[in-house]
This record gives sequence, structure tokens and C-alpha cells, in this order.
Amino acid sequence: MLSAETLATIKSTAPVLAEHGKAITDLFYSKLFTQHPELQHIFNMANQARGDQSRALAESVFLYATHIDALQNLAPMVRRIAHKHASLYVAPEHYPIVGKYLLEAIQDHLSLPADHPVLKAWAEAYAQLAEIFINTEEQIYSSNAQKPGGWRGFRPFVIHAIEPEADGIKSIYLRAEDGQPIADFEPGQYLGIKIRPPGHEYDEIRQYSLSNAPGEAYYRITVKAENAPTKQKGQVSNHLHLAQPGEVVWVQPPTGDFTVKRPEQALVLIAGGVGITPLLSMLLHRIKTREEVSDTVFIACCRNKAHHVMADELRRLSAQHGFKYYVSYETGNEGDHQGVLDQRVLSQWLRQPEADVYFCGPKPFMTALNTQLLDMGYADSQLHYEVFGPATRLPRQ
Repeated sequence: MLSAETLATIKSTAPVLAEHGKAITDLFYSKLFTQHPELQHIFNMANQARGDQSRALAESVFLYATHIDALQNLAPMVRRIAHKHASLYVAPEHYPIVGKYLLEAIQDHLSLPADHPVLKAWAEAYAQLAEIFINTEEQIYSSNAQKPGGWRGFRPFVIHAIEPEADGIKSIYLRAEDGQPIADFEPGQYLGIKIRPPGHEYDEIRQYSLSNAPGEAYYRITVKAENAPTKQKGQVSNHLHLAQPGEVVWVQPPTGDFTVKRPEQALVLIAGGVGITPLLSMLLHRIKTREEVSDTVFIACCRNKAHHVMADELRRLSAQHGFKYYVSYETGNEGDHQGVLDQRVLSQWLRQPEADVYFCGPKPFMTALNTQLLDMGYADSQLHYEVFGPATRLPRQ
């Protein structure tokens, strides 16, 4: 339990962190990787290069400082980050290392003496936060290990098959190398996939949403080959696209909290591009486990038909099972709407104001969609989304 003095000190530093957070976390990561280069086996260095990881950490630290006296408000953030940590197999021994260099970065950037009260308060606050994450992550590890077919850590899986789904997108089917059962999962969860690209010194770990329904003897991930012109471009996604059946990758048990919270409720699923993957799992599971899915709406948004994952299969499923299915293409007239999805179109397609809405895709797409849905009268509690990459919140436009 933090003292009243410590709580007051942490809360008073929240504005400072809001102003200097990105600079402090940039300095933190520089110190961390200089002194512990082995941690590059865990961290996504592409996110580091873009600055995404620093921004996400700065936001998380700021939220922690703001809510230090009401930690229950941070529960969603803690769960989301803890699941991401579990997909990387973050261990308790990593937390003291992170704490050491985070405090050094705060001290150096703000030019504080070693005995400054702010540093003492943050050392106590960080210890509390580390304990929260360690305990939450251990619950995830233990739960996954105790499931039928479950395990702890990375487990070798064989690429069983690779199937093209759309332009630049392939589905990868994974089976356990030892042929033993695999843990089931909740629709919307993801796998941590670890590879060592040829010629690279460090492992690379990425998270890919499961795109099949639970209950199969395999996992399926549907992967877009990332070709952005950066030094770290798509190392894992391109490796998987070039892989051959029989290749081994290392896999963490399914994790993630982007799951259907109220399965009895009417459901809207809105996908942007390859963000369709977790929503496919939700849809397929709903079809598999319910006799009636007419209260379900599935909206697929993408560049054009060539980039539409499983377009014909979704049309067939809609005709067979009766869920409402709409397509929005930026270009081309093969869909139900051409152009950017807007509130006018959403108002025509969404006729169940009590429905829970799950959406996933590029962050600008989700930011606009989140604002439109709120303006249409949906409550925050009805809206659920998954941000690819470091966990961040969606701003309202």
C-alpha cells in the first residue's frame, strides 16, 4: 500500500509525464537495449523504430500516474497489456531491469538528484505496478498450462498448409510438432509467433489473431505481408509468406482479451482490411455454436475485391446461415457501398441499437468508426476494438 505522500507525489507528476513522456520513454529504451541487448529477443524492434512502443508506454505510465489512487480504473489496460506480455513470455525477472532504466530515464531527462522525492515515489509506485503485472501474467500462464492440451512458454508447431486468401494475404495452418492436443481458445484471441529470420542475431515475435473457430486440431492465422519501406519491414509476415509446409515456428498459447463479452447479445462485427481475422473467428464460432444467427451483422471494409479475405466464403455463409453481410470497397462497385464507410451507411445497415459492436482494422479506420458509432448513440460499453501493435486507446475525432 502506497503512502498518502507517495500517492500525492505520483499524481502531481502526471502533467509532467504527459508533456515529457515520449522523450523519457525514448531515453528508457535506449538505455535498456544498450545495457541488455538480449531483450531484443522479446521486444518488437519494428515498433521501436516507428516510435509506437515509446508512445504506448508513455500513455500507460501517464494513465497509471493519473489513476494511482483508483487502480480499479486501470483493470482493462492491465488485462490488455498483460495478455500481450504473456504472448511474449515476459518473466518476473524482467521487471527489475525495466524499472531500473525507467527510473534512470526519468532522473536524467528531468535532471533530478538521486535522492529526489519524485524518484523515491516512482520507485515505490513502479514496484506496485510490477507486482500487479507479474501476478496477472502468472494467472494467464497458469491458466494456459492447465487447459487440456495447454502449455507454458513457446512450443514448436509445424506449418501444415499455406493458402492464399487475397492479394498479399495468406492463411497459415499450424499443428503441434509432437502431434499432441492443443489448447482451445476464445474467438478474438491471438498467438505469439517466434521465428529467427535468416541472418538475424535476435528472435522476432509477432502476434497474429486466430482466424478459425475454436475446437479444431489446428490453429489458423491469416497474415498480411507487410511491405512498408522501413528497416524492420514485415520480417515475420514476409518470412511466413515465403515459408513452406513442414517448417517449424515457435508458438505461445492463445492469449488476448478482445473476446465476445456477452455472447447472448445481438452482435455487430466490422472489419477493416486484415483486421477481419479475429472477427472471422467470432463469426465462425457463433455459427458453430448457435442455431440462430440472424441477430448478427458482419461488415467487411477493404480496398477492393482483390484485397477481400474470404469474400466468396462469407457470401456463402451468409446465405446459408442468415446473418446480415455487407461489403464496403474503397474502389470498385462489386460491394454494397463504394468509398469510405460513413455514418449514413452505418445507420442503414445497423438497426439494432442494443447490439454489441466489435471492430478491428487500421487505427485511422477504427478512430473514425468509434466516433461515428458514439455519435449514433452507442454507449462506450457496447464498443470493443483491438489495436494492432502496442496497446493504445482510440481518440475521439
